Amino acid sequence: MFTSSEFDRINQEFMKKQKERKSKLLKVWGTLLALTVGLIIFFIILFPKQFESGGTAWILPTYGGMILLTVLIGFSVSMSFTSEKPFFEFLFHEVIQKINMYEGTFLEYHAYEKKAGGFNKEGGLFTGFANVKLRRRLSGQTEDHHKFDIVDCIMTTSNGKSQQTHFDGTYFILDKRVSSSLQVRTKGSPKLKKVKFDRLDQIESIRVYKEREQQVSNLDHLYIEYIKRLSERLEYKNVYFSIVDGQLHLAIWFKKHPIRKSKPLTLEKLNSYANEFMNEYRLINELAKIDNF
Repeated sequence: MFTSSEFDRINQEFMKKQKERKSKLLKVWGTLLALTVGLIIFFIILFPKQFESGGTAWILPTYGGMILLTVLIGFSVSMSFTSEKPFFEFLFHEVIQKINMYEGTFLEYHAYEKKAGGFNKEGGLFTGFANVKLRRRLSGQTEDHHKFDIVDCIMTTSNGKSQQTHFDGTYFILDKRVSSSLQVRTKGSPKLKKVKFDRLDQIESIRVYKEREQQVSNLDHLYIEYIKRLSERLEYKNVYFSIVDGQLHLAIWFKKHPIRKSKPLTLEKLNSYANEFMNEYRLINELAKIDNF
C-alpha cells in the first residue's frame, strides 16, 4: 500500500514529532534532576554537622539518595523513550488517509478525544463506574450503510490505593437494530443497568446471558457461534459482545495489540498497521452481515 517514497516522507515527519516529545520529557526530568541536586547541596550547607551524629547521618543519604535515584532513572529512560502520542496523533491518521485513497472508503480518524466514553454504559459490558480513556476513534459506515465507531481504549477503576483494568483493547460500536437482548463473553457478567440476565448453562466454552423471560432465537445462535469463533483466535485474550437497543457492541482484548507503538518504524510495519486497520473494517462488516445469512 505505502511506497518507499511515501514511507520516507512520513518517517521523517514522524521522527521529528518523536524528537519534540523526547525534548519535552528531557526538559521536565532535567529540571527535576537540577532541583533535586540543588536541594541536596542546600541541606548539606544548611546542616553541615548532620553527618557527625549517628541519629541524623543516615537521613539525607537515605531519603535524598532515593529521590535522586528515582529522578536519575526517569531522566535516563526519557533519553531512549518512544512516545505513543506521535503514533496516535500523526502516524495512524496518515494510515487512514492512505486507506481512504487506496480503498475508496470514507473513514474518519480522531485521537485522544476527551468526552466520547459514553458507549461503555450503553453497551453494559463493563462497570459503568470505569474511567474510559480513548487513544483513538475510527468512524464510518459499513458496506450496508450502518454507522460504526471503532475505538482503542482502556477502562479502569481506582480506590485511591490501587487501580484495576477492566478492559484494554479495541471496542466496536455498530448502529443496527436487532430484536434481542443478549451478551456473549469469555469472562465476567453483564453490567447493563435495569436489565436482568440469566446465564444459559447449556452452552459451554463461553458465557452466554439472555435477558430474563426472553427465548433464545435462531438469530441469537448465529451471534453466539460467531463470537465463539472469535474467542478461539489465539491472538485474543478476551472477547465481549452485547446486543442492546439499536446497537451491537463488541470488545476485543488482545494478548498483544497490533495497532500500538512499535520501534523501529519500517515500511513493512507501516503497511502492517494499514492491514490491521483494514482487518478492523472487515470485522465490523462481518458483524453487520450476520443476520443476512
